[in-house]
Amino acid sequence: MDLEYSVIENVHRNRAGQVVQIDYQFDETVVVETVTSGSTVSIAKQNREKRNRTYDATITREQYQNLVRNLKNPLSFDAFINVLRPFIMGFYSSDELERAFSTLDRDRSGSIHIDELSSFLPILNDTINGDALRDYIRKVDENFDGNMNYDEFRALVLRGIGRDIICNHL
Repeated sequence: MDLEYSVIENVHRNRAGQVVQIDYQFDETVVVETVTSGSTVSIAKQNREKRNRTYDATITREQYQNLVRNLKNPLSFDAFINVLRPFIMGFYSSDELERAFSTLDRDRSGSIHIDELSSFLPILNDTINGDALRDYIRKVDENFDGNMNYDEFRALVLRGIGRDIICNHL
């Protein structure tokens, strides 16, 4: 199975340069190859199947403020955007990933705990719960401590797991 994806990001700013809206369009194509062979003939047949999914996500500063009103200790909108970008894009440039990790590691312990990740994800996926987050973290948790150090967080982003957490809800 091959996964191909493209992400288009549009950032809207006010006259002061402050981000007021961010839009993402995510297109995913999964190519599945199957090989079948006949029972009486030793000829292999290869099939390629493409499955396409498209996601659109838009969030404004005002929407964000309304969403986090009832959350305990939410991220600021600007901090949220700093974390969102590598999660959605699945890649990063220069210090974006370090900044996202530092933003989520609010207690400065050197790892991201479930509670810290929960300050970010419920805004985009209000159905995600602690058990589901633990399942996603287990995919990258090399030392089995239930938290994500920087390398594990990097793996979560690069393997597209962060994007899956968000896009599987859209």
